[in-house]
Amino acid sequence: MHTADSDGGLDRRGFIKGVTAGVAGVALTGAAAGDVFADEKPPAQVKRRPLGKTGIDASVMIYGCGGTRPEHLPLLQKAFASGVNTFDVAWGYQRGQAEVAVGQFLKTLKDRSKAYVITKTTGFRPPNASAKEVYKALRERLMQSLKRLQTDYVDVLYCPHGATDPAQFANKALEDALLKLKEEKLVKHVGASSHTNYRRVGEAAVEKSWCEVFMPVANICTQNATNAGALQQGRKGRGRALEDTKPMLAVAKKKKVGLVAMKVANPGYLSAKTDALLAEQFPKDSQLSRHQKLYTYMLGQEGVSAVVVGIRSVLHLKEMIAVGTAVKA
Repeated sequence: MHTADSDGGLDRRGFIKGVTAGVAGVALTGAAAGDVFADEKPPAQVKRRPLGKTGIDASVMIYGCGGTRPEHLPLLQKAFASGVNTFDVAWGYQRGQAEVAVGQFLKTLKDRSKAYVITKTTGFRPPNASAKEVYKALRERLMQSLKRLQTDYVDVLYCPHGATDPAQFANKALEDALLKLKEEKLVKHVGASSHTNYRRVGEAAVEKSWCEVFMPVANICTQNATNAGALQQGRKGRGRALEDTKPMLAVAKKKKVGLVAMKVANPGYLSAKTDALLAEQFPKDSQLSRHQKLYTYMLGQEGVSAVVVGIRSVLHLKEMIAVGTAVKA
C-alpha cells in the first residue's frame, strides 16, 4: 500500500514522475459513445489493489455512475475492457436509470463475478423500530436495486450513504439488518459513505467491525492540515467545510478497512490553494491534466485503495484510464 511519502521504494517525486511518464502521449480527445477508443487495441489495463479485508482486488480507478444512463453502455464496456472492474452506483442516481444501465452492462458479461458493483441506499432512513422492521425496510429497498441491476447480489452496499453523524453507527438494529443481508448472500460486503463531518464520521465507521469499506471526501486539500476549516472556492454561501482526513485514513489502514476516496477532483471540495498545492507535488513539465494530478496524488496516499471518478464523457474515461494504467498497484 502506498504511503504519504513513498511507494514501494519510490519516493514521492519518483511516484509522480512514473505516472506522468505513463500518460505521456495519450490522446485526450472526445468521441462519440459508439466510437469509444476505436483506435486503441489492445486496451491498456488499469491496476488493482486489495479493497481492505473484503478479498476484492478493485481497480484503483472506480467508475462513478452518478451520470450514467442506459445509452452509456459503450463507456461501461470500454472501462471494463481496460481493467476497470469496480462500478459505483446508487439508488438515486438518474432516478434509478444508473442502476438500469449497470444491470444492462452486467448482462453482457460472460462471468458476473469479474465485475464488482457497489450500490448505496440513497435517502434511506432506518425506521425507529425493531431490528425486524429495519431489516424489512432495508431489504425492500435493496431488492428494488437488485431488480434494476439484473443481479442477485451486490458486492458492496453502502449504508448509511452520506452519513452526517457518528451516532448513526450506533444503530444496532441497522447493523443487525446489514449482517442478515450478508447471511442471505444478497450483499457480500457492507460499508458506508460520508460527505459531511466526514472525518469524525469516518473514524466512527471504521471502528465498527461490520464496516468493511468506507468512502469519504478525500483530496489534496483535505490531506493538508492548513486547509482544515476552510471553505471551497465558489459562490458565497455554497462553501463546504474542508476537514483534515489524514488521521482518519490512518485508522482505516490500521483496521484494514477498504478506503475509497471520493470528491478527489470535485471543485465543491477543493480550496483556492489547490493549484499551489499541486505545484508543490508535480514538476512544471508534467503532462497530467489538473484532474489527473488530483487522482494521482490521492492514489499515493496512505491507506487509499482506490478513487472513484464520476464518468460523464469519453474524455473523463480516457483521463481516468491513463492514470489507472500508469500508477503502481
